[in-house]
Amino acid sequence: MAKISIREANNFNFNFSEQSKKEALALSWLIAFREYLLKNKIANYGDIMPSKKDISKYLKVSTGTIQNALKYAEDKGFFTSKQCIGTIIKNENEKAPTKMVSKKDRATIEIKRYLLNQQYEENEFIPSIQEFATELKTSTNTIRLAIYELMEEGFLKKEFYKNNAHIVINKQIKLTEKEKNFGNEIKNKNLVKITKENIKKYIQKNFKTGDKIPPNSFFAKMFNVSIRTINTATKELNKEKFLLSKRGKYGTIYINSNLKEKKSEKSMFMSKVKAEHDIKPNYDYKWEIALNNIKNYILKNHEVGDKIPSMKDFAQKLNVSVSTIKKAVYELTLQGILFTQKGKYGGLFIVEMPQREDSYTWLAINPLYFNEN
Repeated sequence: MAKISIREANNFNFNFSEQSKKEALALSWLIAFREYLLKNKIANYGDIMPSKKDISKYLKVSTGTIQNALKYAEDKGFFTSKQCIGTIIKNENEKAPTKMVSKKDRATIEIKRYLLNQQYEENEFIPSIQEFATELKTSTNTIRLAIYELMEEGFLKKEFYKNNAHIVINKQIKLTEKEKNFGNEIKNKNLVKITKENIKKYIQKNFKTGDKIPPNSFFAKMFNVSIRTINTATKELNKEKFLLSKRGKYGTIYINSNLKEKKSEKSMFMSKVKAEHDIKPNYDYKWEIALNNIKNYILKNHEVGDKIPSMKDFAQKLNVSVSTIKKAVYELTLQGILFTQKGKYGGLFIVEMPQREDSYTWLAINPLYFNEN
């Protein structure tokens, strides 16, 4: 696996023709440069392309343009990306593993459906990229990649009218049988949603609350999706308080605040175990009192995923030593209620809510009671 230098492009003659630098140029250049490297045995399958930054400087376009072009070329099977390595030249004839629906594929089908439903005819201007993005509720970059796909398939073409480029219908739009069946399935689902559900199922099956889960690169390889898709999915799981992600080496913790707390059964015929006249629990150590006070504080003021005050703050508030609080926090960590993290972004985090002190028990009811009364 050799790293290719951008200097190799100096001897590569590329015909710019009338293509726009910010759109088709980057994609055409990447594919043509790849063929040049392979044909002249400068590179082999598995070698690493120059970095996006180097290519963007060479072509004098933004790194975002290169990133979009590479993503499109990857979908076509010319390249593959690996985290911390780079963009690798791929043999397009190799059978790729089955991949879930990407946003670009979904947008391509939805655009074809829209043009068919609105009865667009040949040589007619189609809506702008921004209009499609609003209509299909997706990003302009996704729409742009989908339009490139349709242009390559021959359904669309670019024409210039009054010195402005417009996309028009090149030939009659048709949906394949696979696209017809596939369209209904993906209407309300996309790659991120599917990936998010797969991650949830895997974590629930293999981990307990409070456990540190594998890095995003692990899930990207497992589910055969991009690291960007995994990042988006884990962000949503953080918002749902299923995961708690921290920076640096601390990683991501499985907290799952949606798990139902284990509570004793309740009915309309129940009585409290602890009444006002009951004797309060007799604690042998100060740290046990501090533990109970911390639990009550959490129940009253916080929820799963929150960061709570420091041990020093608790010591001052409860008028006990920091050592006493440390013992209480250690016990709460063993119980899986708290997670302690060191460093700049560290602190005490709630991974599971403690059970309330008030519990209830069933009353034995004689069914004859209702008949007698």
